Amino acid sequence: MDILGFRFFRVNTDDMMAKYYRLRYEIYCHETGFLPAEEYPDGFEKDEYDEHSIHFVAADKDDNVIGTLRLIRDSVDGFPLEQHCPNYDRSKIDFPRSGLAEISRLTVSKDWRRRKNDGLYGMQSYRSTIENPIPDEIHQKRKRPIIVFGLYKVMYMESKKEGITHWYAAMEQKLFETLKKFSFVFEPIGPENDYYGPVTPFLGKIETVEKKLYKEKPGVMHLMAYGLESKLMPRIGLAFPLRNCLVMKAAKMSGKI
Repeated sequence: MDILGFRFFRVNTDDMMAKYYRLRYEIYCHETGFLPAEEYPDGFEKDEYDEHSIHFVAADKDDNVIGTLRLIRDSVDGFPLEQHCPNYDRSKIDFPRSGLAEISRLTVSKDWRRRKNDGLYGMQSYRSTIENPIPDEIHQKRKRPIIVFGLYKVMYMESKKEGITHWYAAMEQKLFETLKKFSFVFEPIGPENDYYGPVTPFLGKIETVEKKLYKEKPGVMHLMAYGLESKLMPRIGLAFPLRNCLVMKAAKMSGKI
């Protein structure tokens, strides 16, 4: 998926995977110091969950990786959230674990975080309301949340294809509050823990995210769903697939995508 000159996609080559691990290393080992660099002598930040994960990148026109995200699937290793946030509410997981995945290793290159208060993801200073698929404000580089948005879009699309119905996420409060402004709904399911800094465990039900997003920011929901097969389209509103086709055709004609 291309948005405003960026490409967002599931990683499927060794070369791109190397760039993906390298950016994680730069951010987690050098920029934040969350992980000791000496434990990763090859300059790639990896762990035991990577082999059970779906990996995504944001890339610029020169194929430089400028953002990463992974979805960890259930396995014998379980989920990091359950290990690092052990007091989470287990009663909330009342659905098959095969439909659960954890959002993890969300990063944005520091070259695309322009303001001090943009935070680690380059989103905190963004305060406008999205009413069109790609609002004019996103064109301003210093306020560009599009990297995180694009990663969430491809993650959402792959989740639909893979039969994932729920997302775990261990998030700092700033990221949670920012996602709320975009109408991405996550429910806290436990107390704050120290896991690469203070984070709270959250659970997101994809069906609930779709309904709230469509109600509050329909243009954004149309962009999120753009490219899905008809059978995977969200069951929201009347004739959503047809509306999606018309809305996105208009967005293309106006140069918004």
